[in-house]
Amino acid sequence: MAPFQAFYLYLSLLTFAVVWWRGGHPERAGVAIFVVAYSLSILVQDLTIGDLRWGEAVVDLATLGAFIWLAIRADRWWILVVCAFMFLVMVAHSVMIIVPQLDARGDVAARWVLGTAAILALLGGLLERWLAGETPVSGDKRWRRTRSS
Repeated sequence: MAPFQAFYLYLSLLTFAVVWWRGGHPERAGVAIFVVAYSLSILVQDLTIGDLRWGEAVVDLATLGAFIWLAIRADRWWILVVCAFMFLVMVAHSVMIIVPQLDARGDVAARWVLGTAAILALLGGLLERWLAGETPVSGDKRWRRTRSS
């Protein structure tokens, strides 16, 4: 595994755990969207036409759609930032179609950088929530079942 790939994986896992633990409903929905997208990307990573990874492009397009849906439903700035980065990911996929001389390494590197920026935007949303004094969803829930009389 390449060093940046390991960094990307560990950053993602750590961010997802912290955001799920301390985030609100929009942040948890963002984590769920990212986890589903990662899982589906692993399943379709071998679907290619030349250097275009069209399986991953379809997953990224669905991820962009999911974040646009989330942006319409929630009033968080970080979701718009993630939508912008996901749009740029789609531009990277489009460039692979428009300029066939490019190799897959440049495409993957661009998408890793944009993915890292999107994950950091999610983390920034959690930081803003913490600075605003909003309670996490997990803080409102009881972890033990109460006995009924």
